[in-house]
Amino acid sequence: MAFKNVGSIVFLAPGATATWNYSYGIDMGPQFACADIKFMGRGGHNPPPSPVFRADNQCKQLQRSGNATYYVNITNESAYGGYHNLQGGGLT
Repeated sequence: MAFKNVGSIVFLAPGATATWNYSYGIDMGPQFACADIKFMGRGGHNPPPSPVFRADNQCKQLQRSGNATYYVNITNESAYGGYHNLQGGGLT
C-alpha cells in the first residue's frame, strides 16, 4: 500500500537529518519511505533549486502485539534548505 504526504511538514537545513517513524496495526512486510519534497511559495522569480534529500537507515521493529514500527532517516544533501514529510509504500 503506497502512502504520500504523511506527517507534519519539516524544514531541513543543509546537512541536517530528521528521523521518522511510522506504524501500522499489523506487520505490513517490507516498507520503504523517502522524502515527499514540498515546494513552499517564496517571493521573487528566482527561488533556489529543490534540495536533495537522502533516505537511509530503514529499520523495522515488530512488537509482540503484531504491530510493526518502521524507521527512516532523511538527510538534506544539498546546499539549500527545504521542506518535506514522508511518502513510500510496500515492496511487493
